Amino acid sequence: MSTCLHKWQNHHCMSFPQVSHLVKVTLESSPYFQLLDPNDVYRKLPPGLSKTVSVLFTPGHNRDYFHRLICVTEREELIVPIRAIGARAILNFPDQLDFSQCPVKYSTQKTALLRNVGNREAHFQLSTQSPFSVVPATGTLGIGDSVQVTVGFLPMWTGDYSTSLVMHYDTGEDTHTSLHGRTVDVDIRLDRNTLAFGKTYITQSKLATVLIHNQSDVTTCFQWKAVGTQEQENHLKLRQYLRLCRQEKDKLSDFVTECGVDATGQERFALVTRSLQSERAKVGEDPMLLSDDIFSLWPKEGEIRPKCWAEISVLFKPQAAQLYEQTVYCEVTGRENRLPLHLIGEGLGPWLCFKYEELNIKNVCVRAKPKYEVILLNKGPIEAPFRLDPPATTMGSCFTFLPQEGILAPKRLQVIRISFCPTTMGELQEQFYFHVTGSPKPVTLTLRGCVVGPTLRFDVPALHFGDVSFGFPHTLECRLFNASLAHMLVELRVAGDGLGELSVDSFTQKNTLSNHFWREGARGSVGPREFAVSPCRTTVRALKSQLIKITLCSNTAREYKLELVVDVIGVGLKWLTLPLTARCMAPALRVLDPVVWFGPCCLKFPYTEKVTLVNDSDIRGCYRLLSQEDKEKASAWYSSSEPSGIIEAHGSVQIPITLEAQQLGECKATAEVAMFGREGSPLELHLQCIGHGPVVCVQPGEINFGTTRVLKDKSKRIHIENHSKIPAPFRVEMAGRGSCWRIEPCEAVIQPTSEVVVTVTASLDDTKEFKGEVKVLVENGRTIIIPVRAVGIGTTIVTDKNLHSELNLKSHFSCSPCCCRFTVTNRGRRAQRLYWSTESVSTAGQSTGGPALRGKRSKNASRSRRRGSPVFKVQPLQVDLRPGQSAEMVLKGCSSTAQEVKERLLCYATVGKEIEKKRIMQVNVTCSFICPAVQISSTAMTFRVEKQPSDVLTLQYQPLSVKNVCSLPFSIVLHLEHPFRICSKDQQPIPADSKPVRLDAGEELNLCIQFNPAYEKDLHSRVAERVLRMRFKEHPHEEQMIVRGEVYFPNLDLESEFVDFGCIINDTEQELRMEMTNCGPIAAQYHWSLLTDRQLNTIRFKPSPPKFKRQSSKKEGEFLRRYSKAKSVEELTKTPKTIQNSAQKPADAEDSPEAEVLPCPAVEPQRPVRKRAWRRFSEVERPKPGMQEVFDVRPLWGELQPGESHTVTFTFFGHANIVARTTALCHVQGGPTYQVVVAGEASPLATNWMWKKWTEGLSADDDLLKSDED
Repeated sequence: MSTCLHKWQNHHCMSFPQVSHLVKVTLESSPYFQLLDPNDVYRKLPPGLSKTVSVLFTPGHNRDYFHRLICVTEREELIVPIRAIGARAILNFPDQLDFSQCPVKYSTQKTALLRNVGNREAHFQLSTQSPFSVVPATGTLGIGDSVQVTVGFLPMWTGDYSTSLVMHYDTGEDTHTSLHGRTVDVDIRLDRNTLAFGKTYITQSKLATVLIHNQSDVTTCFQWKAVGTQEQENHLKLRQYLRLCRQEKDKLSDFVTECGVDATGQERFALVTRSLQSERAKVGEDPMLLSDDIFSLWPKEGEIRPKCWAEISVLFKPQAAQLYEQTVYCEVTGRENRLPLHLIGEGLGPWLCFKYEELNIKNVCVRAKPKYEVILLNKGPIEAPFRLDPPATTMGSCFTFLPQEGILAPKRLQVIRISFCPTTMGELQEQFYFHVTGSPKPVTLTLRGCVVGPTLRFDVPALHFGDVSFGFPHTLECRLFNASLAHMLVELRVAGDGLGELSVDSFTQKNTLSNHFWREGARGSVGPREFAVSPCRTTVRALKSQLIKITLCSNTAREYKLELVVDVIGVGLKWLTLPLTARCMAPALRVLDPVVWFGPCCLKFPYTEKVTLVNDSDIRGCYRLLSQEDKEKASAWYSSSEPSGIIEAHGSVQIPITLEAQQLGECKATAEVAMFGREGSPLELHLQCIGHGPVVCVQPGEINFGTTRVLKDKSKRIHIENHSKIPAPFRVEMAGRGSCWRIEPCEAVIQPTSEVVVTVTASLDDTKEFKGEVKVLVENGRTIIIPVRAVGIGTTIVTDKNLHSELNLKSHFSCSPCCCRFTVTNRGRRAQRLYWSTESVSTAGQSTGGPALRGKRSKNASRSRRRGSPVFKVQPLQVDLRPGQSAEMVLKGCSSTAQEVKERLLCYATVGKEIEKKRIMQVNVTCSFICPAVQISSTAMTFRVEKQPSDVLTLQYQPLSVKNVCSLPFSIVLHLEHPFRICSKDQQPIPADSKPVRLDAGEELNLCIQFNPAYEKDLHSRVAERVLRMRFKEHPHEEQMIVRGEVYFPNLDLESEFVDFGCIINDTEQELRMEMTNCGPIAAQYHWSLLTDRQLNTIRFKPSPPKFKRQSSKKEGEFLRRYSKAKSVEELTKTPKTIQNSAQKPADAEDSPEAEVLPCPAVEPQRPVRKRAWRRFSEVERPKPGMQEVFDVRPLWGELQPGESHTVTFTFFGHANIVARTTALCHVQGGPTYQVVVAGEASPLATNWMWKKWTEGLSADDDLLKSDED
């Protein structure tokens, strides 16, 4: 369809009802479709007739168009679709593809050419059904292009297959191609269906081969499988998949329980999940090839060319001695069903046997350890691992086999050693089984024999101890022989011996302290064990003997007839006996002198005498001096350093006895000596002495303290000596109830032949004479009395502070009261009245800490008190104190100046009923009144900022330290005004209303002062100077420090803000010069420009020559200026004003008919005006010039170093009758912009003066030109 053609389409509207209808045909607005009939008009349509409607279609592009026509009647609305078909793609493809006969499970492909024969690009999709497939499935073909399409045919079962290939266009059309195919089984087979391997030993293998013949015309692929059908294989995959799912569920459950829900656990959980998902994917992709440990085939998969065969190797490797049968399947392309192969094989285990299956060991002694050997043979061709099964019987556990396990090489033998250690007697017949790995039956060995008992004897028929002493051990020896071939473990005991504790020998008994054991002996309900056999348990080696020792320690006076019994462990009790005989006795002792006299004895001091003990019998004995009983009631105590011992037969010993008298006078005590094993009353000893106490002497016999100051301690010493051998406890006290005496120590103990010093202290509380007596009471001795005397002087008034001689109130701030409170107490026995007063000593007028107030001192400051009048006063001046009563006194003073005050505090008193006053106290009072003093790190602080054009102003900080150099702490408040600020040492601002800072004496406060150089927004160099004030909370004194901030910009100093050329002659020019100086520390780059704003700058022409009026007494025509040079930064800040807003409008008399001469400040003349004539006579009218044609500035730019000056030349071009005024701008890089008002006018010759000056100027120019020509 061409876009340049018009097409009409006729539509018919028909009426079938029996009545006429009004029909309206409308067409929505469209650039492509147009209704030729009137639109939106009702027409009457009779019954049975039709109406033709024409639609004009004007296409714009070669594409499809869609629209609609609407027909409306009284009852209904009809919609007629309008459609225009554009360009279409047409794909050329065969209508039918026939694959004819194909092998089953074999991929057959056919390729056809797909070509676009239409007039539009084709977008297509190809689709079909299994077992057919198509490639590519989608594509795009241009007009006239083509592409190859491959159709595949892969059937899994034999039979006929038919379906269609659908080709879908992007425009919605579909085309179909018929597909046909037939599948059959091809000639592919195995050379055999069963493969038998025969008998094969385990750990060995046999190899066989199977051939796969391919007699077809196609290349076939094969795979060996464990199951016969695809359904069984899918079932195995499903089971494996379900097993993995269960494992995954268990792992995830355990993981969640273990790790919880933390972030690390969630990452690990994701890793575990991905790992399990990959395992499941592997199961889905697994080809399920044959995998078996018994029968192995390789290759497991491969290809076979047409008319060829493939050789498959089959390996049989049995793992146990049994029959193996298995069917494997070969899946090949071209065959619908898998080819089965039946595999058969039998496994054989190792072949082991003993050379002799039975062994007779005959008679064996119990506990003997005979050894035997047997031979184990391997008659098979493979290694035979063997292992002994542990025996289950008691006798069988007595046999030991070495080795119990091992590996026997083929055709080899193994010697097995057998050890036998019987523990019971009797006949034996045991079977032992050796398990062979891989063999179903064990190897058996049988052992037969008999176990008999041992043969033992002693070398003596009996042991006779004879007579033995009570408690003294006696030992005899014998030998025990073992005539058997085995070692015997035996135990020896004495039959009939006691079953209680071991008997006590005399050496142990003599150390016993209890009198009960010496009087009654060690008697119990069970008899003691009196025999000891060594060793009592031993092993008698085969055909050897053992030495036996029997010790008797008798604790019973009697005759013994007993037996030594031998028990063989594990064999029998009382296997052998040996008779034992003995008789036990205790000796009788006597004392040579039973009465012992010690003489006079000090109380509780030991005295020693010796007593002789005699033994007249033939045996030795053991004795002890019994310890004393009821000591509390005894008048004397006795003891012995050697209370017990051994006395030999027919011998004697001396016993040392120590006696201590416990009371004064005659003392008696009875001691007893007991014999070990001897019943009856002990021997008695009678001890006698006379007791006395310590002997003490005291020096001096009288104490006189003389005059003693009251309330002050005064001491005297008493020496007490002990001349006896015992300590002398004593106690010292005062007779009566005197509280003014004190004794230290009041009681003590004097060691023998030594002395103790006792201090008697007098602490008097009244001014009178005191008397008393000191009593020395000695325990168990006589009492000694010493007289004491003292007289009291001074006063009994005391204070809580040390006011006896001097009171130093140290330093105190002036202008504030200084108070000292103290308490006075009457510690005397009588009432007293006190009178207080103060008097001046000297006053130092020099200040110790600066003036009291900053500025001038008050004229009356030095006259604030009368000359000689005291600063301090005491309140109250008079006070009455009863005994023990206290009163509070206040000493108060104040000084308005800083000075050191020294005054004297006086106190007078009347005691009791006395009338005369006595001075009891004189105290020198010293106080230093000072002002707060601080040490500041610097007397002044200066901030200096030099801002280059590329710099940015930032906050500046400098450290400041304030140290308290006075002796008192104070609280300080600092105040500083903007643009400065007080900060902490870490540069944090401190609020203005912060609390005062307390500084102790010598403490230092570290601060920072902050300066904001951008406190003003202009670019002028500026200086800020403020005062840092330091006020004190405790004193009106104030410290000050100057803080200065300097900010420097590139600035210039211009000599004047106005350049007035006055009135010059028409068509001439004039130059005026001005000095420009850089008074700052920064190099300044500048450039000049003229302001061209017509509202601020004017150029006009006068209609007639102006009248000039002189404004100054100076000569007209000369440039006058103020010549001054800034010498400091303060003067630098007074430079001419700069332009901040170019819209500022200067005062100008532009509307006045006459031009006024701008006022020029009265300054000194610099240089004369230089004029040059443009033309001698010029009357040509010119157009109105521009500002650059009237004024000029040279140089236009430049750079001034610090302190350097440049001369700027302003030029005025005097156009005829012109009056001009402008503003010259000096722009400084990084600095301000300065403005200079420049004004001038020109007129014809008006006065003789002007003519004369002008002609002089022309003459000078002519002379200059002539000199140049010459």
